[in-house]
Amino acid sequence: MESKGNILIVDDNPANLQLLSQMLLKEGYRVRPVLDGERALAATYSQLPDLILLDVMMPEMDGYEVCAQLKAKPDTRDIPIIFISALNAIQDKIKAFKAGGVDYINKPFQMPEVLARVETHLA
Repeated sequence: MESKGNILIVDDNPANLQLLSQMLLKEGYRVRPVLDGERALAATYSQLPDLILLDVMMPEMDGYEVCAQLKAKPDTRDIPIIFISALNAIQDKIKAFKAGGVDYINKPFQMPEVLARVETHLA
């Protein structure tokens, strides 16, 4: 079966990573789960994903910093980044969009919403 897209999932919570990975694999996507910002950057540079699902609150480097670094480079600038976060204040969402995110999903996330947003941004 042809993959619907290569998705990098970045979350420091292994349970969230597993849940998102299983759901997206079942829908025909290729997924690469990573646990932190440094690994996210390394994984992105080694093989460009079609889309990134990115947690905001992570140790060392938060999602905003990961996004800003990717948006600063010509070869990774156009990868759509969807933030997934427990932070739901409007200023957190604005910060995500200013960093270069294309969308923002609140945790706890609903699978149909995640799938719909992923499909929209890959279309």
